[in-house]
Amino acid sequence: MRHAFLTDTQIDARALAHRRGLGFADDEAVDAMTLLARLKTRYPEFAYERVPDGSLGEAEAQWDSLEKRLLIRESVFQAAERGEGRALMTVAHEVGHALLGHDGNLNRAPAGSRAERVSAKLRSMEYQARRYAAAFLIPDTPAVRLLDASALSERYRVSMSAAIVRHSELRSGESARALPLRQASLDL
Repeated sequence: MRHAFLTDTQIDARALAHRRGLGFADDEAVDAMTLLARLKTRYPEFAYERVPDGSLGEAEAQWDSLEKRLLIRESVFQAAERGEGRALMTVAHEVGHALLGHDGNLNRAPAGSRAERVSAKLRSMEYQARRYAAAFLIPDTPAVRLLDASALSERYRVSMSAAIVRHSELRSGESARALPLRQASLDL
């Protein structure tokens, strides 16, 4: 599949549509275990696997588009079970790769990896997955736009740094709010 360029507005719209399509209310925090279960129900070919720490190198998780399988490092999986914001963002990042149709073995590792620096396509897919994760976990709705970063972090159970970045995106007009409602209700 050819990699598609998506604008921030398109990414936000898809994330909102996917969030709603998976049954998460706009004012509800996403629980990683519930997300994985709903993905498996909605997409029977989707699978996830807990893997030993170190088996993915420095990556925290990895999406394998060929196998339709999400590999999650054991320590990240346990952190996600406890509801830790960074682990939740990692799972949402990989789900972004899956639901945006990215091809290849893609993973959440420290930004700016050698591969990202060399490949514009990989850099674009990683950016899209990061943006998607934030938009999936903190939807762009009129009520959400009224919240400050602290309230976003608390309500959506994400790290304060993720909430600050998303708050800035929502305030700067880089979000899906300009899209017609019909576009925000894209089918999964």
